[in-house]
Amino acid sequence: MKTIIKNIVLCVILCTMVACDSWLDTTPPSQVPEEDQFDDEFGFRQALIGCYIGMADVDLYGKQLTWYSTEMQSGQYTIHSQAYVYAMGTYQYTAQRALSMLNSVWQKAYNVIANVNNALKFIDKRQGVLDPASYRMIKGELLAIRAMLHFDMMRLYGYGNLAGRTDKSTKPTVPYVTDYDKEMTPQLSYDQTIELIVKDLTDALGLLDDEPITGKHPADYYDALNDDGFFSDRTFRLNYFAVKALLARVYMWEGSDASIALARQEASDVIREGERLGLYQWVTTDLVSTDPIHSTEHITSLNIPAFTDRLTDYYLYNFLEGTAYEAIKLSEDNLLNIYQETGSGENADYRREKLFFRNSNGYYTPLKLAQDRSSGYLKLNRMPLIRLPEMYLIVAESYLRGANIDLTEAVSYLKTLRENRSNYIDISGYTRDELLTCLMNEYRREFLCEGVSFFYFKRIGAADIPNSTIVMSDEKYLWPYPAIEREMGRVQ
Repeated sequence: MKTIIKNIVLCVILCTMVACDSWLDTTPPSQVPEEDQFDDEFGFRQALIGCYIGMADVDLYGKQLTWYSTEMQSGQYTIHSQAYVYAMGTYQYTAQRALSMLNSVWQKAYNVIANVNNALKFIDKRQGVLDPASYRMIKGELLAIRAMLHFDMMRLYGYGNLAGRTDKSTKPTVPYVTDYDKEMTPQLSYDQTIELIVKDLTDALGLLDDEPITGKHPADYYDALNDDGFFSDRTFRLNYFAVKALLARVYMWEGSDASIALARQEASDVIREGERLGLYQWVTTDLVSTDPIHSTEHITSLNIPAFTDRLTDYYLYNFLEGTAYEAIKLSEDNLLNIYQETGSGENADYRREKLFFRNSNGYYTPLKLAQDRSSGYLKLNRMPLIRLPEMYLIVAESYLRGANIDLTEAVSYLKTLRENRSNYIDISGYTRDELLTCLMNEYRREFLCEGVSFFYFKRIGAADIPNSTIVMSDEKYLWPYPAIEREMGRVQ
């Protein structure tokens, strides 16, 4: 009878899905005893999707860690002093609004991690109730989620510029929680924590190495397993190539010469295999009008049902400056600074020409996250977590830092990205420093509204962020722990 009821629930869920939004439109399962929740494959599937739903929450990648707090800290926007995000955007972490955000992000991240650990606690014990392929994919994704959340907690609540630090082998960072219990997890050093992140991601790769997106099996290999659509559209999940892309990010964050070489290897694998398998398509100037979110470049993204409801108060058109405090906007000077040296006329960078709306008050509203189907936008309700251009920038940067400097290779990868954005200005004669500036500007141009640029500035320890008058330091880059964590003895 229990199985029949679960099958009925599954059918109801599937009947309410919309196109490829699939399982990510569902709600978390009701609270049930653990021994019942994980007595069949359905329970593990629901637990996994519950983790993705948690990641899409406003306190994580559905707002704060993508287009809101981290994005406003990138220094590219004009933030009204009455805006809720003003304190975060100006690194005033003792302000009440900032404290509220900082606490909510921490709490939500570790809540999702706890749910991951709960599922992992049972998945090996109950392996027999899962199809072998399901077991590998579900466990692989759970490990990847755990690694990604811990990595981003370390990037936010830990120090940046690790390549320039001598104490990362002893200095403690955020707790890496792997058990589902009430015991307090001790803090480990940055080096030890990165080892755990890499281990989880490496283990995830081993489990996901023959999943559908890898193309190792015929297209119909998973048909029977996927008759309910659970494994459809792998770009909405932490798939095999998303895990490799995450590894590239982690290695670049660690920053040693050896890690930079590993980052290049992982990012190059994603580029090469993505091209071989036809997984990604550059959004060129003739495609961006219907796909401003660049969906065909997504290595992994989150589905956010009714995304427009979250964006409505922020992405405004022809707003009144004196009343629309929350409006996300760029001044004309800032926009021109970001897109300096990007061509003109037919050779103008389309990111400047087609991804902004000029308001009557002179400010520019980004269009990348626009959810207006009436304007012909085809891919709605998705927030990118990692896109293909970042892999090109990682490879380019790996040839500008580390042990193997190669300006020609760096130019090649930068040129590919730029020309797919209609920017044909020749950079072949640039010096290393000029190419590093070019790289930084590509992060600013490419990832507006995605929260990526702030992490780049923090990773390299930039004292000055273009368009910002605030001098940066560890104190400003470092998100402080919630008070309750400090009271329990956590140290930063």
